[in-house]
Amino acid sequence: MHKTLVLGFSLVICSLLSSPFVCNQAMAQESTPSVSFITLGTGGGPVIRQQRMEPANAVLIDGKAYLFDTGSGTERQMVKAGISMTDVEAIFLSHHHIDHNADLGQLISSRWLFNHSRPLPIIGPHGTVDMVNHLVQAFHPTAMAPIGKTSPEQTVKLADTVSASDLPMEMNTATEVYRDDRIRVLAITNDHYHFPEHSAEAEYARSYAFRIETPERSYVYTGDTGPSENVIALAEGADVLVSEVIDLERMEHVLRSAGDLPAQALPAMLQHMQQNHLTPEEVGNIAVAANVGEVVLTHIVPGMDNETGLDSYTNGVSNVFDGPVSLARDLDCY
Repeated sequence: MHKTLVLGFSLVICSLLSSPFVCNQAMAQESTPSVSFITLGTGGGPVIRQQRMEPANAVLIDGKAYLFDTGSGTERQMVKAGISMTDVEAIFLSHHHIDHNADLGQLISSRWLFNHSRPLPIIGPHGTVDMVNHLVQAFHPTAMAPIGKTSPEQTVKLADTVSASDLPMEMNTATEVYRDDRIRVLAITNDHYHFPEHSAEAEYARSYAFRIETPERSYVYTGDTGPSENVIALAEGADVLVSEVIDLERMEHVLRSAGDLPAQALPAMLQHMQQNHLTPEEVGNIAVAANVGEVVLTHIVPGMDNETGLDSYTNGVSNVFDGPVSLARDLDCY
């Protein structure tokens, strides 16, 4: 119902979004290589910062994009990276913490608005199908408030532009979850959740790491996790390990000084940070055990705007792992 009037505007926007992207990395070539992993957002946790957006990544292959997590700011970062909605082939969610899925609804509705009707695969943990269905319902008022009016046969329903699927609840061996003629994606459950057995949370919450195999390089994105034998198995021999990282000392200081965290919640929050995330040394241990080629650190926690002495994140990895180690910034690519 919006289609005719929006089409011309959509084409203009798409042409603007498809401009060449030059990586932040000093070693970057003049144009984007045929395969690259772009860290769209590198800040960890539900904190809105100026310098780091929430977690989002894009694997770009011959101009086509595959998104891994969609934290707040994803669409803006896509614009900065020259990634058009037309380029997006699939979306993968590592888990359902809000810093990893906050912009999913915006991406779904924006894509529909700009006339992209091919059903977009959206693959994630238990609850992804329900989430996508409810997001479609939530944006129904938007769909019913068109810019222009067209004939019914020209109308594409928002629900018809997405194709969501839930990953199996238990996936303790690397399992192929997506394949096309450019990319192969495998997933495995990681160790981000440790709820008591048979609790409501344990029946629902799952978190996954992804292995992305391309004709040129293989990447493993840990998602959020504590030390995990599953992640080691998934990462075996990968060219690049893209891992979350936490500085526990810095994070404890942030939590203790936070004005909006009740004192009684602090012990459980500290335990979560210690058990369900990776210190630099733990990242190094995974890299060594999996025999990866290099390490890229993202989901930087605390990763606040005023942080200095950032070598503390990389030094702990380098003390264990003798390969290249990078602390990613937003819009770096590898």
